[in-house]
Amino acid sequence: MGTAYGVLDINHGGLLLAERLRGMGYDAFAVDVYGTRRDVSAGVPVLKPDEVKGFDALAAPVHMPPIPLLQRAYAEQKAVYTHHELTGLIIRQTGLLNCKCIEVTGTYGKTTTCAILARMFPREDVLLHNSMGLFFNGERLGRLSITPANIIKALEVAAEKKPTLCIFEVSLGLCGIGDVSVITTLDRDYPIAGGSLMASDAKLRAIKGLKQGGVLVCDASIKENVKRLTFGRGGDVFYAPDGRVRYRLPDKDGWVRIRFSGGFDGASYRGPALCAIATALAMGASPEDIAGAFEGFEGVEGRMKFSTLQGRVLLDNSNSGLNIKGVERALDAVEEDEGWKVLVIGEEAYNVCDGLDPAKVSEILGDPRVDEAILVGDRMRIGGHAHAGSLEEGLAMALEKTSPGDTIISCVKTWR
Repeated sequence: MGTAYGVLDINHGGLLLAERLRGMGYDAFAVDVYGTRRDVSAGVPVLKPDEVKGFDALAAPVHMPPIPLLQRAYAEQKAVYTHHELTGLIIRQTGLLNCKCIEVTGTYGKTTTCAILARMFPREDVLLHNSMGLFFNGERLGRLSITPANIIKALEVAAEKKPTLCIFEVSLGLCGIGDVSVITTLDRDYPIAGGSLMASDAKLRAIKGLKQGGVLVCDASIKENVKRLTFGRGGDVFYAPDGRVRYRLPDKDGWVRIRFSGGFDGASYRGPALCAIATALAMGASPEDIAGAFEGFEGVEGRMKFSTLQGRVLLDNSNSGLNIKGVERALDAVEEDEGWKVLVIGEEAYNVCDGLDPAKVSEILGDPRVDEAILVGDRMRIGGHAHAGSLEEGLAMALEKTSPGDTIISCVKTWR
């Protein structure tokens, strides 16, 4: 095929996209933007930005700063794609996706929304790809990051399983392959692309590439001129004063009563639960199957989940999407707990792209609900506080500093 593609960023899926393009007959090469050139598969040229000569199209992740090679592509009026757009193009042209599909993006709540949603279709063979792993009907097949290119890998890994429904958590946007596309939330926004773009801008821009005939599920505050179903105050699906979920849709209306079991902070799950319910309704799930998804649901590891650890109360809120607001929610959840409270906070830098702000962590350490803190990660060395090299080490230290009946709050940004 004639088009020559350059795909930027081998750290976030660029190599996989270039490989698949070459497999489809295109001339394609990958660009090692960050100088982290590693062993790569044979047959895919990997160039440094200043080694790139001619190309017809360039693809870059939405978080890529406006580096000179990108600026050159715009100046020469070459086609420029996001990784999301290129992922969608490859999936459509190769016919990899042969079933119903839900894509989920948003600032937070994506992982939990997907986990709940996967339980709402008991008569489907569900492929779930989220931050917790790749699952087929609940069986774990492996683990991939949620960079858009890995949707291709997930479909390839599960091809022999023949799923009838795919649910994909996607970072920073949508690939335009979902029968239903979901934005969990846009608040708690943050800058990307070297400060030239906000994360919410990337997600809203992706709406323009929705699958033809697809439905957007989003918070009622998001106003977009597309076919959509909204949730939250003023939306099509919302919480009634008695705690039930009320829905008013063009073809039906009714109620869903959900009951959270113990073992996690139910208040933190209300938003993702409502989003999942709205999405399931958009996909045609029955109210009975939707309500049944909450029976026996015990929360998601690392998402405001309570358990015990050698007699201590452990609130596990260590996950890849953690931010300072998430730490504050964890402290709110244990405010009434008795005994000594030890906060394990920080980041495992080798596991995350955007860590916690050390200045904001320092402010949290002054919270009166924190009796003692253990800091994790090289950037979190703050005088007067214990330091650990990893989440595991931090929890071990917290055990030494507490007794049965005390509380450990685990808030480390890490990929689990």
